[in-house]
Amino acid sequence: MKTFEFKGHEFSISLDGILFWLDKKIAIISDLHLEKGSSFASGGQLVPPYDSLETLNKLLESLEKNQVKELILLGDTFHDDQAIERMSNDVIALLKSIIDKYKVIFIRGNHDNKLRMDGMIFYEQYKLDGIHFIHEASKKNFYQITGHFHPVASLKVNSKKIISKCLIHSDNLMILPSYGHYTGGLNITKSPLKEFININSIIYLLSKKSVYKLPFKKMKNLL
Repeated sequence: MKTFEFKGHEFSISLDGILFWLDKKIAIISDLHLEKGSSFASGGQLVPPYDSLETLNKLLESLEKNQVKELILLGDTFHDDQAIERMSNDVIALLKSIIDKYKVIFIRGNHDNKLRMDGMIFYEQYKLDGIHFIHEASKKNFYQITGHFHPVASLKVNSKKIISKCLIHSDNLMILPSYGHYTGGLNITKSPLKEFININSIIYLLSKKSVYKLPFKKMKNLL
């Protein structure tokens, strides 16, 4: 994990894209897109519909390992408003066990904006210590931690092209990578994502073995 400061607090980003607010023992995660696999399968695409179980098991393992007390989910936790109806009993039981064990803040995303479930309270935004937790980044001048764009970066290193999920850290903004099993990504050079990146931005590239801190001004020749 890489540790850095944001609004006077220490945060760290893990290899799998979980942002930890260290002194508060809060885990911040975006875009799980639970039941995306079953959505694809119902539409005739031949993908294994077991992504939710894999995603939640991986998440729970990380939460327990890092002794988290609170969980902030930045929206698109579910792939669509009917996702819970397609969940297996095992997935529902695992999801409820996480809700029972941790204080969970659900931010509304564009995919799950009408979803309802007992025990879940959804917020349009959540504010803590002057930091706004919202699904999609805003151009307004306040500290914000967001998701939505599924940022990825592709780098040319010698003859190889490397593509990885990444965290964007720009002045008073962080944009988290997606966490879900079947989520794709938007390159940081593409609109509208590139509009939130400036010459002072830091890109945290998540590889299988390490998190690499790359100042955007030094990356420009590698993109």
